[in-house]
Amino acid sequence: MLLRTEGIVLKTHKYGEADLIVTYFTLQKGIIKAFAKSPRKTKSRFGSSMEPLTYSMISLWGKEQSMPKITQSDIISSFHNIRENLHDFINSSKLIEILLSLTPEGIPNKRLFSFLLNTLNLIASLEQKQKETFYLILQVHLLTLLGYAPRLKGCGKCGAKTLDFYPSLGTPLCGKCAVRPLVGKEPPVRITEGLINFYSHCLAWPVYILRRLKPRQDTIAELSFIIDKHLNHLLQKRLLTSEFLVRKGANHV
Repeated sequence: MLLRTEGIVLKTHKYGEADLIVTYFTLQKGIIKAFAKSPRKTKSRFGSSMEPLTYSMISLWGKEQSMPKITQSDIISSFHNIRENLHDFINSSKLIEILLSLTPEGIPNKRLFSFLLNTLNLIASLEQKQKETFYLILQVHLLTLLGYAPRLKGCGKCGAKTLDFYPSLGTPLCGKCAVRPLVGKEPPVRITEGLINFYSHCLAWPVYILRRLKPRQDTIAELSFIIDKHLNHLLQKRLLTSEFLVRKGANHV
């Protein structure tokens, strides 16, 4: 069976001396793995098209239940400027790690594909000083699209006003609703009204408008902490990219 589809390279694994297993997010098949024969032997455009984040038109050949072979790959956009900037590449990789952790393979999702492609185009066009807040906003929008965004406004059970957020539940709870064994052993994280307002804007506004937001630095740090805590409980592990960003930040202190 021959399939021709648009695809974005999410990650690659070396296989043997010169082959690759490439994980794509494709328009027609969602997340798939495909086999590339000998792309590491040459510096051709075929090999270059396997670089992470590269957006290409690809041809796949194989049986329905087996890993297809990549027979052709024509680059549409390489996004090389994102790969060549460590800050951009790591933050983009965090979005992809979230996507891979929470999205089943083989299920097409045109809305999610468009989000990722538009995200890469926006990142490539932004000035560096605009990007710290923007990456955080993108995480919020991605989690919303995937159906895993935390709730921050009001008690998750009764809707009452509260600032006690429980990362393991992904929602705040008021004093009346926060009863055992519902909340477990971990104490809540106290959030601020400023965080709730900023988060509400993140959910309500289109991504391309959100780059205009200029929240306080402590609000950015607070939301980043909340999202990471939420993801840790959701995935039952810490993201590798989160670990790297923490170490990178510590090295700059």
